[in-house]
Amino acid sequence: MLNENLSRVRKERGLTQEALAIKLNVVRQTVSKWEKGTAVPDADTLCRIADALDVSIAVLLGDSEYEAQQDTGAIAKALAQINEQLAIRNRHTATVWKVLCLISLIVIGILLGKAHWETNREDSAIRLPDLVEVSDVNFNSNDEELTCFFVPSIGNEDISYMVTLSCIDKSISGATTTAQYKNGICTASFDKSKLFGYAGYCAVLSIDYHGDVRNVTLADGLCFDENSCSWQH
Repeated sequence: MLNENLSRVRKERGLTQEALAIKLNVVRQTVSKWEKGTAVPDADTLCRIADALDVSIAVLLGDSEYEAQQDTGAIAKALAQINEQLAIRNRHTATVWKVLCLISLIVIGILLGKAHWETNREDSAIRLPDLVEVSDVNFNSNDEELTCFFVPSIGNEDISYMVTLSCIDKSISGATTTAQYKNGICTASFDKSKLFGYAGYCAVLSIDYHGDVRNVTLADGLCFDENSCSWQH
């Protein structure tokens, strides 16, 4: 390419861009644009460049077809082709930048939208009070299940309600299950085959909302048989 050949020959001649610019009676920035490939000299200027560098135009253009420096028509045609290539490259570069800018705007819009949504979600999120109360606690027992019913003071389907039965004297293992919340009432069911009715249990409710946890005791001394339950509040 002309720009690469011009830069190479100038350096081989030991000339700076400023020194070559003085020889050609142009500013240094013009030489810089030629060597960067962002501008192309006209035919007459190219002949002057070749004279200043003591090199043939064929060397600068990289084509022996232009060995005759005086053929300004052919030189002008070659420079016109270079200019066209430069214009195509500039249009391609401009298109790439437009696409990158559009993508950047889309990404920024998505990030801003996400941040706005997160802010609104946090602002509208349920906040657990320091003290959560429960009411209407009740236990039912049948042949297969022990079921606990209760009404929490704060209720939402997004909140996790976990009920744990722990043996009071620690002699046997307990059990934990998730309570289902519906219409303001939580229902937790335990498989009785994994429990011992004669053991006294403590029932504790753990309310978890996105890592914010509150614990509430539902019953102490819970005992049960096939059809009945007893407990203390």
